[in-house]
Amino acid sequence: MEQQPKINLIYIGSIGHSGSTLLESMLGAHSKMTTTGEIHMWPHEILQGGVKPCICGESILECPVWSEMRRRVDPLSQPEPQMHLFREQWDAGHTVRLDRLSDFSKGALSADIAEEVEVYGQNNYEVFGAFLDIMREKYSPELNWVIDASKDPYRLLWLARSQRFNITVLHVVKKPPSFAYSMVKRLPKEYANLVHRRLYETARQSLKWSIENYLITKTAQNHLDSGDYKLVNYEDLASDPMGTFKKICATIGCEFEAEAVTNFRQGSQHTIAGNPMRYEGKGIVLDEKWKTKLPSYLRVTSEVLTAMNRSVYGY
Repeated sequence: MEQQPKINLIYIGSIGHSGSTLLESMLGAHSKMTTTGEIHMWPHEILQGGVKPCICGESILECPVWSEMRRRVDPLSQPEPQMHLFREQWDAGHTVRLDRLSDFSKGALSADIAEEVEVYGQNNYEVFGAFLDIMREKYSPELNWVIDASKDPYRLLWLARSQRFNITVLHVVKKPPSFAYSMVKRLPKEYANLVHRRLYETARQSLKWSIENYLITKTAQNHLDSGDYKLVNYEDLASDPMGTFKKICATIGCEFEAEAVTNFRQGSQHTIAGNPMRYEGKGIVLDEKWKTKLPSYLRVTSEVLTAMNRSVYGY
């Protein structure tokens, strides 16, 4: 069997609401890159009849790019495990998967898991390959990198272990209290002012912050070359987008393009899901509302529950 050429894949690892959509948009505005958005949600979009529109404004089911994608590669017709393996629902996936934690080690996988990783990698290879082909045909034959903003650490691990991609991981992290505030303010109105619900949500999200960031880091340490991983702090990205993006381009191995930063709103042409900021028109602003709006008891809770590893990420 002829060996397949590896696809250049930029994987944005994050727990969400940490600046990943901003970074993805900058990358997508680069002349050599194209972004899928949170591609592992595509099968759920099909199953549920379209939940969020493509950034072009059309339903994922009606968008000409995603319609053509499905004609070329239907993710629901691929063999198991399919590409949404680690996304049980459109809006949710598990933070802790006890049966998969051993996969993060450097050791060899069992024969049955190795076979699943092989199939999973090939399924995703076909999807990314089709997307690159379509975007090259539609926009530019110079596109050389495809971006996956799915963020999930388990997905990243299996993609890396499949050996089908030249992966660069951009790990986007936000200060824990700032992340906690981003999540607590999303509580439904009936719970927004209940102290116990706010405390519970802060604790839950803080533990998620520690666990998922740890798993992304562990994947990079055990399954990537050191030059293929870069930590990106939201605070740096938002306060110095040009300088930070220049360093990111150096990690990827591409030429820095200042226009990708200034025109980042044009960086998402046909993306799935992501933060609602995709649809806004404002510029890049460092959001630090948490400093005045997050109660001190929630800030302390967040800091205590992330103390185990937040220093690793500069906090």
